[in-house]
Amino acid sequence: MSTTAGAPKQQQHQLPSYLTESLIQRSLEHDLQRPVTIERFTAGPATAAGDNYLSDVFWIRVEYDGGASEKRLLAKCMPDIGDRGATLDVLDAFRKESETFQHLLPEFTRLVGGGEQFGAKCYYATSEPVRTIVFEDLKALGFRMCDRTKGGLDYDHMTLVMRKIARFHAASMLYAKQSAEHQRRLASRYAYGLHNPQEQPEDSRILQALQKGLEKFISVAGGWPELDGGVLRQLEGLLPVFKERIAGCVKPRQPGARYEVLNHGDLWSNNMMFRYGSDDKTVEEIIFVDYQISNYGSPGLDLVYTLYNCPHRDVRIARRAELLQQYHRVLAEALRKNGYDRVPTLDDVREEFTRNEFFGLVCAITFLPIMTMERTKDLDLSFDAFFKEGHGEILRDRQYNGAVFRQAVVPILHDLHARGYVR
Repeated sequence: MSTTAGAPKQQQHQLPSYLTESLIQRSLEHDLQRPVTIERFTAGPATAAGDNYLSDVFWIRVEYDGGASEKRLLAKCMPDIGDRGATLDVLDAFRKESETFQHLLPEFTRLVGGGEQFGAKCYYATSEPVRTIVFEDLKALGFRMCDRTKGGLDYDHMTLVMRKIARFHAASMLYAKQSAEHQRRLASRYAYGLHNPQEQPEDSRILQALQKGLEKFISVAGGWPELDGGVLRQLEGLLPVFKERIAGCVKPRQPGARYEVLNHGDLWSNNMMFRYGSDDKTVEEIIFVDYQISNYGSPGLDLVYTLYNCPHRDVRIARRAELLQQYHRVLAEALRKNGYDRVPTLDDVREEFTRNEFFGLVCAITFLPIMTMERTKDLDLSFDAFFKEGHGEILRDRQYNGAVFRQAVVPILHDLHARGYVR
């Protein structure tokens, strides 16, 4: 529903005051490097409740130059309000993501060649009046997300995921090798991801939420006859030290790491978009979104987070070895093609994965119930809602009693327990 001459230039779809014609105009002018006159634009929320937590995302359709030109954009806004605003500050999320999209990803594309795209084109980033990054709208290019409530990605999707991670990791290794300054830049400006080491674990809102997740899991799973009682006893032993253990296991720079990469940091299914063939079923392409908690260090963090959170339960454990092989093959190909002299072996990949598998336990217990939660219209699913007295407990009740989560988490925990990781 576009506007007409003499009518307001924007269509109001619950738009915040900071999503203005001026912002859109600046975005286009920054990209085109010339003056632009906005004819009209329409906009609205781009994600459903529960699909995005730290940001507000809006689609924009804009006509300019007298209506002769049109673009489809996406504005990712990070308001400085509540627990969400404070968490964004602690994680340095806006600075990190805007720098990644504006500077690193184009360089990574150049390094690996073949037109490889690691993210949407970034038009503009500003911190005034609200931290906002404006991108091209990937949906307009035929990309879409999978439904996070369906239990995970099948093997064909996961193969594309692992190959993409491999090329992204390879690009970061090639970038770091170009100069000591590049390596220092990655190490200093992407020094942490999920947890800022300058913050004490007991003060971290994210770690507090994950602690409550473990407590809720123990409470709920105590009534599951299919879960080995030994698992629960070991999890109960983690309660006094869980926040500290998480803070330790997500440190990117790890003694003895076989190789280091720039990790995406948050590769779950809603941070990936896929494009399909003419049959609308055969998956052909993938692109990543949301680089807010990228970090430089062991690739095991990306590999564990992805392989524990993303696959369908029929794929997660049974085909893990194949997926790690897919990752290694593409990583090695990309590095050799570009003359990298110390290409990691498959054993190196396996070592980085297994050394980080306590993080897999954290994912299974605390992230997976959020990611598989059924859609609901009767609950506030915002980031701040997790910390509201009473409401957060209602959310966890819904998440941890989900059938999809229960089916997925029990085999994960039995596998980890058998291999000594639940302790």
